[in-house]
Amino acid sequence: MKKLLALVLIGLLVLVSGCLGSTPTTSSTHKSSTTYSPQGRSNITHSQGFPENASNVSSSTRLDFTPVEVNLSPRVHLEIDPRAELIQIIYFITNPKWYQERVSPSLVGANRYNYHYIRDVSEYFGNYTNATAVRMVPMMVQQGIAYDAVPEFALHLNPVNFSKEVNWSDMLKYRPWLNVTLLDEFAEAVAQFANETDFWKFYNEHRAFYNETLSKFKEGNGETILNVTRFEESFFGENASSWTIVPLTLMSRHGYGIHMNRNGSKYIYAFLGFSYVKDGIPIVGISGTGVTFLVHEFAHSFVNPAVDEYYGLFQPYESLYDPVREKLSMMAYNNFKTMLYETFVRAVEAYYLNVTGNQEEAKRKLGMYSVPFYFIKDAYNAYVNDYMKHRDVYRNYTDFMPELAKVVGEVYNETNGGKEVEPPMTVYDFIKRANSTGATVAYSPEGYSRRVAENEYHWLLSLGINATLKPVSNLTEKELRGNLMLVLYSNSSPLKELNKNALVTVNGSRFYSRPSGEIYTSELEVFEVFRNPWNRSSVVYLAVGRGRWIFYRGYFPRGYYMTYAIVPGWGGAAFEWA
Repeated sequence: MKKLLALVLIGLLVLVSGCLGSTPTTSSTHKSSTTYSPQGRSNITHSQGFPENASNVSSSTRLDFTPVEVNLSPRVHLEIDPRAELIQIIYFITNPKWYQERVSPSLVGANRYNYHYIRDVSEYFGNYTNATAVRMVPMMVQQGIAYDAVPEFALHLNPVNFSKEVNWSDMLKYRPWLNVTLLDEFAEAVAQFANETDFWKFYNEHRAFYNETLSKFKEGNGETILNVTRFEESFFGENASSWTIVPLTLMSRHGYGIHMNRNGSKYIYAFLGFSYVKDGIPIVGISGTGVTFLVHEFAHSFVNPAVDEYYGLFQPYESLYDPVREKLSMMAYNNFKTMLYETFVRAVEAYYLNVTGNQEEAKRKLGMYSVPFYFIKDAYNAYVNDYMKHRDVYRNYTDFMPELAKVVGEVYNETNGGKEVEPPMTVYDFIKRANSTGATVAYSPEGYSRRVAENEYHWLLSLGINATLKPVSNLTEKELRGNLMLVLYSNSSPLKELNKNALVTVNGSRFYSRPSGEIYTSELEVFEVFRNPWNRSSVVYLAVGRGRWIFYRGYFPRGYYMTYAIVPGWGGAAFEWA
């Protein structure tokens, strides 16, 4: 169950994001490389040599200063980017609160015993916790160098000696509050850290591990990745000079799309956090319909610039952000422009699924995404019924922006500027209300539901919340009208009334999702937050499950932004989440 709920949170946080995408304006070019095939493995690229710009790199031996790379085609590459690796290591050994709570390898069950890379990093760099770069990390996180800004910052560094190579103008475009002097100081400290720790020595000692990481990623994904790049170029009407996928070794769950413009050409990156560890190797899950993780990150490199160019047309409708402000801000989507990015990108995901034979998954995605991104179906329908049918008019995606602005304008008029949109309830809403007026934790008396209820009861107490614990049959009328945390089996009598406001309604063996229209009948769990049907000023946080063993060793997901999740009973990724 613990592994299961970790996977639920993986799904939930893929929805999140931190995957905003960004646009550095230039970059350095890697040195030319030679290809060889160790132990029969092809397309693993290395270069030997001591580049001229390696003057700040300390080494008594001749080192390899090129990234470990796999070429899927002349324009599509898999890579362990040394700059991203270095920044990840610095954040890992600093371990700030943001890192612990959002991207730490521990969140997907990785530790020094099942993932020896963590042990190696700790042992090699553990004596450098007082280094300037390490001490600066909490300040950098506070500045906003988190989520996508971490690899974006890395791409501004020289790929050999890690000194600043690209100015910060692109980062300032999306984060105008950033302190340029502080960015310069951090870049200088990072280069110093790399020099003092002899980072390249560590990187070269772990080339076999990096090779294996890329090899595992390539297995079963190679042709799929090439198909995704073809889809993106066809859909957006624009070619990229290169596509680079960077599996992250010390950041989990989240993905980040970044593109770089240089001499009129576009270079696209997708940095993908890993989902779990298998045989000591971090695994990024993009197989099957999960490939939309990659579709999503690549799409940011086209959607974001198009929205930026025409944002003036969308700006009058900014109040559409207000109903979902609280939920989206907890997901690192802090303004209306970012909401547009994420809505339009997720609509691209659904379109990709639909045209690649996964219509049911497309429908499910649109449904669950519509909980926070409530006009995603309008964007999707515009893609299907206008954009793709009139490509003779819309040569590329940017040409379609004025039409998308009209679609959003219609939503604005229909919802009275967003005032008539019901904001989704979240775990944070429950905690906020419970902290003010208390909560009752109640459970079905049979099976393991009491154990789960006791865990959550003690969690609420640890938050300073006035809570009581009792069987659901003992709830008083007053308690029914208050904030409720419920652990129920699917045949529990209160569900009839709870179904009036629930996103997922439960009737015996039948689970119906209102967002997606899907019906589930297998053994599963549902976690959801909604307004109390006995009193709309109170909030219900409900766990309901089918199957005698469903709550064995279980607990509630506690991501504050979560609204609902439908989870298979015995492992696997969540069916739906928002």
